[in-house]
Amino acid sequence: MNAERSPIPRNGGAAAKLRRNEAARNAFALKMAALHDLSLELSLSEDVDDLCRRAVTMGHLILGYDRISIWFVDQLDPGLLFGTYGTDESGRLRDERGIAYRRSAEALPPDFYEGKDPVYYMGIAPCFDERHNVVGAAEKALALVWDGRKVIGEIVVDNLITQRTIDGGSLELLVRFARIVGYLTSLKRVQAELKVLASTDTLTGVVNRRTALVVLEKQFGLSVRNGECLAVAFYDLDGLKDVNDRLGHGAGDEYIKIACSTLIRALRGTDTIGRLGGDEFVVILPDCDAKGLEAIANRIDSFVEEENAIARDFRISLSRGLATSDDLESAGLSLSSESLLSLADRRMYEHKRLHHVGRAL
Repeated sequence: MNAERSPIPRNGGAAAKLRRNEAARNAFALKMAALHDLSLELSLSEDVDDLCRRAVTMGHLILGYDRISIWFVDQLDPGLLFGTYGTDESGRLRDERGIAYRRSAEALPPDFYEGKDPVYYMGIAPCFDERHNVVGAAEKALALVWDGRKVIGEIVVDNLITQRTIDGGSLELLVRFARIVGYLTSLKRVQAELKVLASTDTLTGVVNRRTALVVLEKQFGLSVRNGECLAVAFYDLDGLKDVNDRLGHGAGDEYIKIACSTLIRALRGTDTIGRLGGDEFVVILPDCDAKGLEAIANRIDSFVEEENAIARDFRISLSRGLATSDDLESAGLSLSSESLLSLADRRMYEHKRLHHVGRAL
């Protein structure tokens, strides 16, 4: 049996060192496993802000650094950094969004920013608060956040509170942590872009038909529950086909964009405008009665007159249909978002028939 046992060093110091090394390896393995779990948790983040908040909160515990801060680089000015979340001088989470600072060009070796080194260990170095004021000195390190092609940010860590040393294992964990944050940040940004594209009309920037109808349904439900009046304005661009035929589709697109921006100028911050089709727009106005709706419609008319004072090859002309949820009962319609939109649509065609000739001359 003795032959099967592992040899035990007779020197007590060597044995203790062996045990410490074994303990360190076990601790590193546990942190690696925790980092893997963290990547799964971070992948569930709603957006980049939520990702950074979770990364700082949980990364602070898993990596073992006293303080962690995640900063993103301005892609047009790589020397400018924007804050997200960080750990304050007491070890608590701190919201650093909206804060920016300019990094000195000589702060770190140029080859580091070229990605030749995954992490930069600074040793004892100045430590800063969120305003980049010096609050002390401690062992410190920085890892670049990559999106697979370029640097998009930095993760800065230090042990300002405990003054512990930073070992090689901690630096390796930091590198892996930065890679996780970089990959998921690029993924969340792509997802956000796709979400915008899926819900936005590319020509005007307002919400598209599908999203507008979803918003209308939700606002209608809220108005019923809260006992409020919901208003809808249905707008049609008169003479768009005439502009396209006479001046080309480029001029037609310009007509649509100018008309849309005119509508937006008159609206409140709580209102939603959506493009339903080529020349049709819907405006959804929560907590708005017939009097308020008429006032906004008159304001739109005034802005249209201002636009038409500008010399162009066409004039802006809009047909409108106005309706509120209070109108549904008297119109003999069911209490629904579909009925409200249908009533506004019908009134728009009545308005067009009575007031417009369908040409934008």
